[in-house]
Amino acid sequence: MLYRLSHIVKDKIPFIWDIVEIINEKLFMLRYGNQLKKGITCLSKYQNEYRIRTATIDDVQSIVDFFSRQPENAYTYFKPHKFDKKSIRKLVKNKSFLIFLVFDADKLVGYYFLRCFFIGKSFLGKMVDYKYQGKGIGKTMCLSAMDVASTTGLRMFETISKENISSLYSTQKVLDTKIIEEMDNNYIYIEDFPKGTLSN
Repeated sequence: MLYRLSHIVKDKIPFIWDIVEIINEKLFMLRYGNQLKKGITCLSKYQNEYRIRTATIDDVQSIVDFFSRQPENAYTYFKPHKFDKKSIRKLVKNKSFLIFLVFDADKLVGYYFLRCFFIGKSFLGKMVDYKYQGKGIGKTMCLSAMDVASTTGLRMFETISKENISSLYSTQKVLDTKIIEEMDNNYIYIEDFPKGTLSN
């Protein structure tokens, strides 16, 4: 319900969505600000040949460049927000929209986020550079996002097309999932859990 409502408001009444975003950000930080600091420290466990960190204003142009170099088919299932510089800057500044970046040396090769709501829900979105797919980056994104969310005290959800095999695989390989709803256009709305949670 929250997912559907948020997209209706964002698409049909954008100025109302802007107000909702501001209110949500303030309430989210009031409720989860202290725990979020602990959640972000979880990223330190996932540093290997790739480096992961949260995005800053200084990363805006790199993020825009990352999206611009992806092939058109990369956006078949990934349309969570606009990709221009103004939109990305706005998202980076939003404390309830947590953006995480994956680097190979100094090259940005992965982008993922948790869109968080003060009611305790977060929604994961992820994209791996087309030249770096199949290297386990998507799985690391899922694991680290789950760690951040659960440490912060948030439930984590995703909407994934059944046709987006790679995204669905990267999630279900490292996390337990529960289907909440079968949606239009062959999408499923799922809740993610740490691996082994649902089998206990």
